[in-house]
Amino acid sequence: MFSNELDKLLILNIGDLDEGARRFELLQIRVADEIDKLVQDWATRQGWRSAHSWREEEDAAVAPHHWMSGDSWQAWFGLEYRSGDTGEWSDGNDYFWLTKLCAEGRGGMGFRFCQDQFPKTAWKKFIQTRAIGFNDTRFVFDDEPSLFLPIRVDKETLAKGAEEEKFEEALRPLNDALDYIHSIIDRFESLLTTMRNQQAS
Repeated sequence: MFSNELDKLLILNIGDLDEGARRFELLQIRVADEIDKLVQDWATRQGWRSAHSWREEEDAAVAPHHWMSGDSWQAWFGLEYRSGDTGEWSDGNDYFWLTKLCAEGRGGMGFRFCQDQFPKTAWKKFIQTRAIGFNDTRFVFDDEPSLFLPIRVDKETLAKGAEEEKFEEALRPLNDALDYIHSIIDRFESLLTTMRNQQAS
């Protein structure tokens, strides 16, 4: 279909499209609330710190307490968009973040390992040489460069959750990803220790 024909169809269905966009925004708010609760509850169970304000600031992250320095996060795993996604639809990215969470458009989401303890340039050089050590994990080395754990929520399961107003099963991939992070946290501890020793030498 040519773009001008598509534009015509959009205009002819403008009322339905407007209502659909409004309802989808409301759905995103509901799912965001569930994500915030999931992250907070998971961190509480593990005795970790969490940021759980995806709804307001698109900020959801977890970290062991000893990775904190007062209120400052030295290192953490944050829920983020896939590498290269600016978050702006005008740059060719998906319009809704929920589209990315379901990997049904151009983008995707996952948990990224981040740090604010070491200089950025030094860290980039370091992680480029150490990322190979994570080839046997579910983390991928992306273009940030960073270690990124992709997540995909099944749209059929999410649709059922919306219908029943129960999102626990649909968002299970997020909980499973956090459990996986916890299971290999020693690998990241070792990574930070190695970098710390290099900086001290």
